Amino acid sequence: MDIEVSIDRITIVAYDSRNFSDLLKNSTYISGKGFSSNYGFRHSYSGLNGEHIETGDKGKVRIDYNPNKANNEQIGEMVSYLKYPHLTRLDIAVDYFGKDLSSIDWTSKGRRKRNKWLNQNGVLETLYIGAPSSDKRFRIYNKRLERLEAGEEADPRGKDGHWRVEVQKRYKERDNILDPVEYLLRDMFDISAISTKIDLSHIEKVTDKVMITGLLADPSLINELSKNSKTKYLKMIEEAKGKNGEVLDVTPQQAYEKEKSRLAEQLTDLFAKFDRTLQDI
Repeated sequence: MDIEVSIDRITIVAYDSRNFSDLLKNSTYISGKGFSSNYGFRHSYSGLNGEHIETGDKGKVRIDYNPNKANNEQIGEMVSYLKYPHLTRLDIAVDYFGKDLSSIDWTSKGRRKRNKWLNQNGVLETLYIGAPSSDKRFRIYNKRLERLEAGEEADPRGKDGHWRVEVQKRYKERDNILDPVEYLLRDMFDISAISTKIDLSHIEKVTDKVMITGLLADPSLINELSKNSKTKYLKMIEEAKGKNGEVLDVTPQQAYEKEKSRLAEQLTDLFAKFDRTLQDI
């Protein structure tokens, strides 16, 4: 099994320092798209490799792109016209090649909404943990299937399975993070993989085993229980899942920690390309 860690998306906001509008006007790489739908921005543009650029009042600029697909030389040229950068979104992906994660379930710290997409046979294709608007959202999905359905060539390393565990982390502008390394949180992947087959042998009462088995089969039934019963069985389910332990030799968090310094260098290199002549940091 091969594992690969990468930054899959960056959204960065900065401010014009030297006629960024002229760059947009004269560049053969960037084309106009029209008006922006995002609050605080007026106009939007696109790069040839899918980069998305927006401009607003007082020289505010937003650039959203996938560093694995973007023309990073062009990104460097763009940001050299900008100052005072800060990230508003950072996606980090952990790819598992040669591994099928469809029979694995996941737990997370804290209460997060979950949304599953299954195929016609009831096999998992995509799992979302966290709401779209939350500051951290996970997406676990069959990357090989996604590529094939999009008509793209699948990675040969994933012929026996290619799954991606991806975290989308949002940052608020008021956070005012100046050091790019600080965007890489210590607990970025605070989720755990567990087996879908949960051992209930430690539970003594047969009625509790039956209740938990039913709730695992249809989680929506939990809402029909009383407050005390709901609390009781949610706690028992989490305890039962916790006894299973990790089912991956290398967890997403472990893979991330191993590559964290390389990711930090990538962000540091990006921030270094901004115009710093007028900055006091």
